[in-house]
Amino acid sequence: MKNFRVMVICSSDFSDIYFANQLIKRFNVVGVIVESQNQKDGVLQKILKAGKMMLSPLDLIQKIKNSSIIKYYYEKSKKIDLEQFGKEALDIFPDKNCSIIYAKGIGAVNRPENVDRITNFNPDVIVLCGCSIIGKQIIKIPGRGVINLHGGLSQRYRGVWTTLWAIYNGEPEYVGATVHFVDAGIDTGGIIYQGRPEIVENDNPETLYVKVVKLGVEMISKALKEIQAQTVQSYSLPIIGKLYLSQYVTPKVIKKSWKQIEKGVISKYLRKKDNRDQRVNELLAGKEFFKI
Repeated sequence: MKNFRVMVICSSDFSDIYFANQLIKRFNVVGVIVESQNQKDGVLQKILKAGKMMLSPLDLIQKIKNSSIIKYYYEKSKKIDLEQFGKEALDIFPDKNCSIIYAKGIGAVNRPENVDRITNFNPDVIVLCGCSIIGKQIIKIPGRGVINLHGGLSQRYRGVWTTLWAIYNGEPEYVGATVHFVDAGIDTGGIIYQGRPEIVENDNPETLYVKVVKLGVEMISKALKEIQAQTVQSYSLPIIGKLYLSQYVTPKVIKKSWKQIEKGVISKYLRKKDNRDQRVNELLAGKEFFKI
């Protein structure tokens, strides 16, 4: 596959670093852009925020509580990620033919200098995982398209944190992944593959997400082979699912999602698995290809 040039654009999350490493091992990945989306407050902003908090002690108390919730579940999720993804979640391990570019800030991949870098890699296909929404100037670069690993079933859940939202909404049967071509919308492009992981009694939002990512690696790999062979097929998204944006994910949402596990959301699903899976299969129009 040395003549088939693949480029990966991903975030700096553990899962996305792992994803990029898997593709580097399997394909001729000529470049990876790792987009760090964390934007730290400057000193002035911190001072202004601190001043506001001094005027509102109740806000300060709530902020402390929220920080505690985020830290607790972050550490819990981090432990699961490192156990199940291993060292390949910590850093990119490129081969001699692969260059790594680090970009800081939300939307950094769309900056003119990065668009120029992507163009210079001359990729046949670009693969996305967890990065910012890319602009039309990037979509038109590769001759064989841009494909995305979306961590949800697009007919039901679009956007981000979709595994978490499926658990939050009491719908573990809608945990899954979609590989699709990228168009001007958000997770609305032509679907190549979809799949759902096997769910077991002791799963939680993060173990399910790990399964979704590993499933996505297999689906992306098959899609890339078909794109190279020019045998890939896709079909239009028949139903456009609800869009979940990052600002919707509050500490309260995160906490409730994990509490759903304690309340038996997985057990309830497993007791009626056949009936609940049937609804999902109907939504996927019989085009479910992968399970792990």
